[in-house]
Amino acid sequence: MIKKPIRITLILLFAVFSFAANAQQGKQTSLSIGTEAIVPIRGSYNGSGFDPKTSFGINLRLEKTITPALHFTVGTGLTFMEADRTYLNFDAPYTSYLPGGGYSKAHEVYGYLPVTAGLKYYWAKYFYVNAEAGGAFKASDRSKTSFLYSAGAGAVAPIGPHHGLDFGLQFERSYRNIDYGRPMSQLGLHVAYKYRF
Repeated sequence: MIKKPIRITLILLFAVFSFAANAQQGKQTSLSIGTEAIVPIRGSYNGSGFDPKTSFGINLRLEKTITPALHFTVGTGLTFMEADRTYLNFDAPYTSYLPGGGYSKAHEVYGYLPVTAGLKYYWAKYFYVNAEAGGAFKASDRSKTSFLYSAGAGAVAPIGPHHGLDFGLQFERSYRNIDYGRPMSQLGLHVAYKYRF
């Protein structure tokens, strides 16, 4: 039985590809490869015993013109998230009169393979807003597959007729794991090399 996040991702990708195939597409396609720093929005984790850290990802994205201003995107990559977690240590003697007695901390790394599709709208020549959705598939033992959505804005700095650097800021929601069962909220700061052909 296909899990709900995987089913939603497949339906979304099918819908986007169908839309793109039927649209009056332009002649330009671009491919970008880049890195992303993932900064947790910490307020939502207070008191949970789960302390996420600034993490790292690499991504690959294909962008196809639908109209001069509207493009569709398909992306994937690899994301590594780090966190400290506090847990009850049953092997240690529990001393209730001492602060933190019987508790230990561990540092964990969670791996994900995000697969997304979405739209990018250029409201000016080099400036855009975008939205994507898809799935974050588990790539390590402590990760969980979950639905992923994001929205943000950015700019492309051209370097000649076919090359550029893409800078962006995204709000992202996803990346569940066995130590924190709810989807995590974070900001993604990315820079990518973009080649247009």
